[in-house]
Amino acid sequence: MFPTLGGNGRIWIYAADRALSATEAIEINRRLASFCKDWLAHGSRLAADFNIVYNQIVLLAVDEEVAEATGCSIDKATEIFKQIDEEFQLDLFNRMNLFFVQNEKLRVVKLVDVNKLYRSGLISEDTTFLDNSISTRVDLDERWQLPFKDSWAFKKVKSFVSN
Repeated sequence: MFPTLGGNGRIWIYAADRALSATEAIEINRRLASFCKDWLAHGSRLAADFNIVYNQIVLLAVDEEVAEATGCSIDKATEIFKQIDEEFQLDLFNRMNLFFVQNEKLRVVKLVDVNKLYRSGLISEDTTFLDNSISTRVDLDERWQLPFKDSWAFKKVKSFVSN
């Protein structure tokens, strides 16, 4: 997914609670392209890129073999996402929203509703779950999209079902 970046690095995932409009996607692309081009850590330019997937999830990546993202630079990234979130009302920082892929479409599920949807069969053990808690490019490639039964969220559902 990030062909312009070599090596392994860090990933930040910001998932919106709805699809982006065409206008929003264009504006977010513009802002993040500018941000990535100018992003610095202690005066060193970061090798960074971003990608919008499913027209709803924004991934920000930095190749830390070039230069490491540090506290202040990470704060700057968080700030731009806070601005985007506030302006477009995307709920990007709500970690209680879980994301599944069904029939090539993204489905947003509140954590409190996962057990009910699993029991009803709307989400199965094989439904693709997006683990937005990952933080490295290796994890993005190996375990970002995985069957629900292999996810941390499934373990929570199974504990509710067995009680």
